[in-house]
Amino acid sequence: MITTNSKVKTPVGDGIVQGGFAVKDTQGDQVAAAVLVRVPVNDTTRAQLNKSHCLTPHASQSALFVFTRGDLQ
Repeated sequence: MITTNSKVKTPVGDGIVQGGFAVKDTQGDQVAAAVLVRVPVNDTTRAQLNKSHCLTPHASQSALFVFTRGDLQ
């Protein structure tokens, strides 16, 4: 189970879970579930900042990424 402030391994590096969320359609059916993760900016993650799953592309210390639960360990 993934909880807020827990440490996780992401495809771009280790991070801290900031929270989970779900996207639902107009009938209330879940379309997608995702997790917001804060990852430190370093040489490895800096190359990922311009990708669509990064919400803070101009970050200098830590960046926010969106991942599916299946992407996290």
